[in-house]
Amino acid sequence: MKRSVTWLAGAVAAVLAATLAAPMAQATTTATTPSLSYVPSASWWGTNGRVNDIKVVGGRVYLAGGFDYIGRTTGYAATVTSAAGALGVVPMPVVDGVVRAAVPDGAGGWFMGGDFSRVGTVTRKGLAHIWPNGSLDPKWRPKVKGGGVYALVLTPSGLVVGGDFTSVNKAQALRLAKVDAGTGALVPGWQASANGSVRALAATGDQVYAGGDFTILSGSSRGHLGRLDAATGTVDQAFAGQAGGTVRALAVDPANGVVYAGGDFATASGGSGDVARQGLAAWAAAGGALAAYAPGTNGSVQALAVTPGGDVAVGGLFTTIGGVARAYLALTTASGAVTAFDAALDQCNARHTTKYAHGLVPCTPEVSALSVDGTSLFVGGRFGRSRGVERHDAAGFDLSTGGLTAWNPVAGDRPLAVAASPGGGGVLLGGEFTSVGGLVRKGVAALDATTGAGVPGFRADADGFVEAMIASTDGSRLYLGGSFAQVQGQARSRVASIVTATGLLDPSFHPSANDDVTTLAYTNGSLYVGGKFTKVDGVVRSHAVRVGGLTGVVDPAWVADTTGPPGPLQAGGMVQGLEVTPNGSTVFLAGPFTTVNGASVQGGIAVVSGATGQLGPRQLGGVRGCSGLGPWINRLYLSDDGTRLYGGDVCPDYVYQWDAVNLSSPTNPTGLRWRTQCNGGMQGRLEVNGHFYYGTHGGDKGSGGWCAAYPGGPAVPQQRYFVFDTSGWLFKDAPTFDSPMGVWSFGATSGGLLVGGDFTIAGTKNNVQQGLAFFPGTP
Repeated sequence: MKRSVTWLAGAVAAVLAATLAAPMAQATTTATTPSLSYVPSASWWGTNGRVNDIKVVGGRVYLAGGFDYIGRTTGYAATVTSAAGALGVVPMPVVDGVVRAAVPDGAGGWFMGGDFSRVGTVTRKGLAHIWPNGSLDPKWRPKVKGGGVYALVLTPSGLVVGGDFTSVNKAQALRLAKVDAGTGALVPGWQASANGSVRALAATGDQVYAGGDFTILSGSSRGHLGRLDAATGTVDQAFAGQAGGTVRALAVDPANGVVYAGGDFATASGGSGDVARQGLAAWAAAGGALAAYAPGTNGSVQALAVTPGGDVAVGGLFTTIGGVARAYLALTTASGAVTAFDAALDQCNARHTTKYAHGLVPCTPEVSALSVDGTSLFVGGRFGRSRGVERHDAAGFDLSTGGLTAWNPVAGDRPLAVAASPGGGGVLLGGEFTSVGGLVRKGVAALDATTGAGVPGFRADADGFVEAMIASTDGSRLYLGGSFAQVQGQARSRVASIVTATGLLDPSFHPSANDDVTTLAYTNGSLYVGGKFTKVDGVVRSHAVRVGGLTGVVDPAWVADTTGPPGPLQAGGMVQGLEVTPNGSTVFLAGPFTTVNGASVQGGIAVVSGATGQLGPRQLGGVRGCSGLGPWINRLYLSDDGTRLYGGDVCPDYVYQWDAVNLSSPTNPTGLRWRTQCNGGMQGRLEVNGHFYYGTHGGDKGSGGWCAAYPGGPAVPQQRYFVFDTSGWLFKDAPTFDSPMGVWSFGATSGGLLVGGDFTIAGTKNNVQQGLAFFPGTP
């Protein structure tokens, strides 16, 4: 959350006043500064959701988390072919913000609008013109301010723009404007405005229809729908059509003189009182009389298109239309009868939010954009399949047969605009995605460690969130832990093993945990598992267990049962962090537990025997907590040589380093080497080349994040990404990451540093890179 100046001053004072029960760091750092370029490599693929863990094994980089797609960054818009949905030969320049509307320009190109501020390296505020080859029109540059663009329609006399903006080209324009299609200048004499957002536009001849949240249109009372003169912007008083709630989609059938509207309304009128119309309505274009068309929906309608035969394609959040089961997409006749066409859309994936920190975000499929070109219907939305066939967020259908076409652009997230150029000239997709043309990969993926491209032959899809991942020492196995129930379509309850040579699920490894797995560690042929579970394969193991790395069988000799308070944060004393020394002699546990094997422990951290799981004679301490929360450690990281143990507490966000070899001693009873404070808890962690990388959620949209310059030192403002030397001194490296949940994972290759999380901007403020960024150099 945002932090006030007063709060920050108090926090700085608290850091300055902090004292340690361990030796202070030396007065200066002699460590070499990381040598990284913070412009992410454009060749490395990203994801459409959180990367929670990264492991570099052999020539591959494995990713785990809450995504279901990987692909190279194309930005928030892309041009694809109308036949197969393949990316254009000349890629579009990367658009840096959401594209909400697009229309063909009549010459093979497109106009697009949204919330973006740059197209490639060129400033474009909310509006841009794309040439037929996918390049940016360098001369067409109207500037929108005060809000985004939601709708566009091209008329013979110019491009009409709708949204929630307040000015265009520095002139007042209240949610409606008209710009010259050739120059981008405001069209003189065109005056139109709305008192609420304009969400949909449609046109025929010299008439423009507008729909949205407004109740006043160009000074006249109009309930969410109205018609404007295309030449002047004045309200056509002869059109009486209105809706009883937000209009989100419009379509005109000029051949039959009908105007269709969809949205969130329950009533509509045509000048003679309100009539029930649930989500869909139609009016006679001649005077706005309400038509008999009334196939009501049980959810919001977000997209409409009229086919050449006069049928109406309807998309949205509904599951029934006209009393007929149709999931999110349907075709009706002009009279309102639902046709036999059934796309049977299902499955979807949504981005992480602060509410769902450790699991997949609940997701409802939807259709948000429609376009018709000849005999094809192009569909964009949030879905994963049609009739059991994989189609990720975009699909094409043959209007004559209803069958799926070969059009399969594979969008990374929800398209909000689909604009097919007439005559098969191509399709522009715009929306919330940052990549088009990648691979569907659910929760687990593999990239080439040199090129950064996805490995097509590796597919180990999980049906739930993959929280943790670890490789066997020889790299022959990749272990997964999380909240999933299936991997590669086979039953695997929260823990699984992948054979890296084949990419296939290990059939002999199938332990079953009765609750979520949060952390994994491996050594000497054994897999250590921590989490919320209390049983594995029916054997009582409270929150920690050791199983055979090849067999998955619970080891009866190792028992480290933990207990603690109940509730969603503590989960009865779950294990959230787990590390094991290279020789397997010592295991470190972290979490909100208060006992291990019935013996009391302090600070939510315990040192147990690698042979038996029993508490060792020497423990670790110095953990601080907040009032009503903690103290406990919820993240651990052990250096490769097994000498330095790092931890992060649940509150008030200290970073700890302990002596992992000597542990507690008479001269250092806590085992602490140093403790330093940040204002965001530990998420990502990695030590490489004497640098400790720390990823967090600290800071909100560029403000509020900080860590201490050195243990006990002043706060240094940075965001979500911090680098310390091994004595706790903070380096100045501070690339930008935009998500409130921030950075969750790190990995290192011979060529640079990998950073994973739930961000969409990485490195610099305009650099689109979702889920994963690769910074070249020496970390």
